[in-house]
Amino acid sequence: MAKRPTNNGASWSAGELRTLKQLAKAGTAQAAAKQLGRTPAAVQQKAMRTGISFRAAPAGRGRAAKKK
Repeated sequence: MAKRPTNNGASWSAGELRTLKQLAKAGTAQAAAKQLGRTPAAVQQKAMRTGISFRAAPAGRGRAAKKK
């Protein structure tokens, strides 16, 4: 069985939420979970409940040039 984080079930601090928002812009839920010391599921759930998205904007997917 996997080891539980030390802060299992603890409420989220304002600093953790700020960090979560910053990490969501640049990475994945798994990377954020590792830095925050939470499980990936807990990070994804908190992000979803607070309206934070881990989906990055697609790179280079603008309007396609017309072919002649």
